[in-house]
Amino acid sequence: MIIRSPAVAGTLYNGDTQRLLAQIESWIADGDRRALPRPPKALIAPHSSYAFSGTTAAAAYRLLEPVYDSIRRVVILGTNHEAPSRGLWAPRCDTFRTPLGDVPVDRSSCQALLDRAEVNELDLQHDREHSIEMQLPFLQTALDSFILIPLLVGACSATLLAEILTPLWGGPETLFVISTGLSRNQSYAAAIAQDEHTAQRILSFDNRLGYPEACGFNALNGFLQLAKINQLDAKQLALTTSAEISGQKHQVRGFGAFVFY
Repeated sequence: MIIRSPAVAGTLYNGDTQRLLAQIESWIADGDRRALPRPPKALIAPHSSYAFSGTTAAAAYRLLEPVYDSIRRVVILGTNHEAPSRGLWAPRCDTFRTPLGDVPVDRSSCQALLDRAEVNELDLQHDREHSIEMQLPFLQTALDSFILIPLLVGACSATLLAEILTPLWGGPETLFVISTGLSRNQSYAAAIAQDEHTAQRILSFDNRLGYPEACGFNALNGFLQLAKINQLDAKQLALTTSAEISGQKHQVRGFGAFVFY
């Protein structure tokens, strides 16, 4: 069995099991729990340091409470910050490990994806990419047991990605998570303005986003096209910036949480 060990536990989030669990449980418990008209099908959540974006991510993950025991499979769409490339990348590992335990990879689904020329195999065992890992402790806290389809999305048209993801759509047992930040290294005022505009584009299913608006724009664009095809509704849950935590307003990062149902 190949285990992908945590790469950023102890740096981007707490590496101590009990402290990490208590922190996430506290964030999830402290917020709006108004019910959605239908169960959530997808979440957009940030993947920055929990110190800056943890409460924003919790705004999305607390909506899983009513369906914590019915979601059995999670498709995470991340992005490779270290080595951007074309196409999609599926892991060779069998399990992702975090301080909260192990999450098994849905090997059969990943293998089926690898039959496509646009999907490549990536050995995440030694990879430092954090965009998938950062979602796992929240999922492990919010859900019962689940299997994982972790995909890094590189340069890929929205139409092609929607086509590749269609066989994974499933029913209420399948949740999609799009892992992305929003604005990056801008002034506070510019970050606020840009993120509000980006949020409106997400809510209108505009699949022409680019890097200035979201680091995971390729994943976002493909998912937005698929969500529109499947006639989902969308709701903005939170828009925040790093300045609200650090007080530093010169090089600000923006974070957003959204739900699709």
